[in-house]
Amino acid sequence: MRGPAPSLSSLRPAAPSAKLLRRARLGATAVGGFLVPWSAVLAKTLPNTTQVRRWSTAWAGLDASEAVAALTTSALLARGDRRAAVPAAAFGALVLADAWFDVTTSAPGRESAIAIAEAAVVEVPLAAAAFWLAAKLTASDLRRP
Repeated sequence: MRGPAPSLSSLRPAAPSAKLLRRARLGATAVGGFLVPWSAVLAKTLPNTTQVRRWSTAWAGLDASEAVAALTTSALLARGDRRAAVPAAAFGALVLADAWFDVTTSAPGRESAIAIAEAAVVEVPLAAAAFWLAAKLTASDLRRP
């Protein structure tokens, strides 16, 4: 029979090596360095409007991904597992993407006002809470000895 679940403080993984952190930093810098000018290219070259197939599938998939991330966070927290930081951060990113696309793809007028209000009152605060939780759960993981 299993004993009680270990506490969050007892599940701290070892800090990653300096070499791994350098490689991860280099990779993140390279990706970010590529995406900044690429975003400018897309902003200049993509059409302002388009016809989209499987629109409902795209939105349902995004919302389902948010649900999976939130429920995974909940399940890991129930077990006292610090790895809940990973799906919590994913949830924050997904819900911000949801807010962004809600606002930028809504029709002018009432639909746009609703999307902006929903983003400001629901989605951005949820993302902030998820990022706060992820930061709290990982606060000591990257501290140098």
